[in-house]
Amino acid sequence: MTKLRIAVHSDLREHGEQAAVYRETLDLFGYAEELGFDTAWVRSYKFRRRSGAPGFSFPGGLPSPLVFLSALAARTARIRLGTAVVPLPLENVVRVAEDAAVLDALSHGRLELGVSNGGQPAVAAALGVDLGSDRDGKKARYLESLAALAEVLDGGLVNGTDQELNPPAPGLAGRIWESALTRQTGHDSALRGNGVLIGTTQTVPAEVTAAAYHAALPEGAPPRVGLVVHVHPAADRRTALSALEADVQTVYAWGKEWLPPATTLEEKAAAINVHYGRPEQIAESILAFPAFPYTTELQFSVAYGTTSYAQRRAAVEAVASEIAPALGWKPDDRHRVTDSRA
Repeated sequence: MTKLRIAVHSDLREHGEQAAVYRETLDLFGYAEELGFDTAWVRSYKFRRRSGAPGFSFPGGLPSPLVFLSALAARTARIRLGTAVVPLPLENVVRVAEDAAVLDALSHGRLELGVSNGGQPAVAAALGVDLGSDRDGKKARYLESLAALAEVLDGGLVNGTDQELNPPAPGLAGRIWESALTRQTGHDSALRGNGVLIGTTQTVPAEVTAAAYHAALPEGAPPRVGLVVHVHPAADRRTALSALEADVQTVYAWGKEWLPPATTLEEKAAAINVHYGRPEQIAESILAFPAFPYTTELQFSVAYGTTSYAQRRAAVEAVASEIAPALGWKPDDRHRVTDSRA
């Protein structure tokens, strides 16, 4: 397996004033850099339902990941900065390229640009975007947007004019990652030379997507497979599972139509790739996960089951000091920093 990298993956969940959540997460990512983590990824959600409105609403609260990561770039020196993800159907591709290019320049080439073909209908309606009802048409438009994004980043002219991206973004088109939910997406992303981001609520098992990606990867091309795992360190598995109950029930209820059938809380946690208990138990659980052998970057989410910044900080520390080393990860001491705010 390619040398394993580790990342912190956060959805900036609302648990109070959103500005405070942003500041806490910036501090958490700064601490992750000090511990040797390779990348910080942030999930992107636009808007939220008005209180009392029917339907499920994601708890994340970050509509502009590139703006947030610019703040993180100013605080850090080494850790890479990932978007998970920019939904291309909801965005102006040229504006995405411009914002990404500015961030990449400010961070000395640290941006990892994750994109998707996603977009909830209610969000699209709020933005005045027509996603259409034709699935094949939506995919075709996504592929056009993806190709246009890569072309502009590579220095191509914008929309047939004599204008080109400024600042230039050399190499950034080679750091595009696609959200991959299916076998076909994994296969196609590999042929396009992009990385894949595999989440925890897949329409097929994560290992199916990852295996298809590796099988289609052109000879000599380095694999880029990012796998999200939720982890909750605790004194024992029973205590951990109890703390996880509210989060697991909510997420499983949202995705139950395509997730593996599950009845018990333990089964539901397994269905959404949650690993919990003592650090050594978490490491054993991840090692046994079928998608792990295909993974080049393991992206740890520590939001589930935690209610405070102190708990998330302790969980990140447990990942770096105990869990990730047990999986074969070693920090690159040549690039460790002792204080990201110095």
